[in-house]
Amino acid sequence: MAVTYTTAAIVKKRTNFISASLTDGDIEENIMQAESIIDSAMLKTARGIDPDITFDSSKHGIIRSCATDLGAYFSIAFDFAEFRSMEDVEATINLLWNSAQVALTLLADVRTVNHLEGL
Repeated sequence: MAVTYTTAAIVKKRTNFISASLTDGDIEENIMQAESIIDSAMLKTARGIDPDITFDSSKHGIIRSCATDLGAYFSIAFDFAEFRSMEDVEATINLLWNSAQVALTLLADVRTVNHLEGL
């Protein structure tokens, strides 16, 4: 299954410190995990299966942002070696996690999902 909500290239741009040993396929696996978490929070999918909502990156930025943050978070968790210090790792991981949590909280609200469906 192909990723829908973001791409490996966008995840790589989210942080400069993703391990060089991760292939695009590895990052896409992390994105698929992120997409499943997002779909679980929304109780719907925008991956083209549900006729009520189909992902459009120009309209559903919150979904793309969340998938990118989670994809980067999972990719960084694979290997911290690219970071200069553990403090840099901690700051980056915390920023990504907090951003994803805000988005997931919004996406878990039926009013947000209804709004996204109407776009």
